[in-house]
Amino acid sequence: MCDWFRKMDCYILAGGKINRERDFENVGEEIQLARSFRRYAAIFDRVKLVIKSDQASEHYLNFPHVCDNFARTNTVVGVATALEDADSDAVFIGSSAIADFPPKLLVDLVKRYKGEQFLGYYDGKRSRDSRQMFFGIYNKRLAGKLIDGEETADAIAGLIGDEVTLIPLPEDVDSRLIGIK
Repeated sequence: MCDWFRKMDCYILAGGKINRERDFENVGEEIQLARSFRRYAAIFDRVKLVIKSDQASEHYLNFPHVCDNFARTNTVVGVATALEDADSDAVFIGSSAIADFPPKLLVDLVKRYKGEQFLGYYDGKRSRDSRQMFFGIYNKRLAGKLIDGEETADAIAGLIGDEVTLIPLPEDVDSRLIGIK
């Protein structure tokens, strides 16, 4: 087995417009953000949140983090910030909204990674368009392309083009667990 688990940085997109309230909702005895962070940290040694600068005074400071200083507020900027901050060439990027995934999904992606621009999952029961761009491995070389590009998740896939490598989710995994609806 490769040692990517120690070498690969993991970033969790947090605090976006949709997630700000959800991140601090109680789920059992902990908040959603802590639950999500703990899940990713069970696999990766180096995990950080990506937040906006104005959130640096909120509860997000309880976690290792990096602030994006861009005026735009979208997930593409969060991905670009993570890639620019990362020490590793391969970077796992997830979302704070995704916390109930089976850890085997991360392990499988890391084992399969061979230097692609992006490696992630799609719902094998549907089309390859049923992908999740915020639960996968990015190559750090994409950072510059993303900053200059459009502001949607589909735009990320378009910028990467043919370098998007998608594998079908295992049939026993519900695609909603990684945010594919």
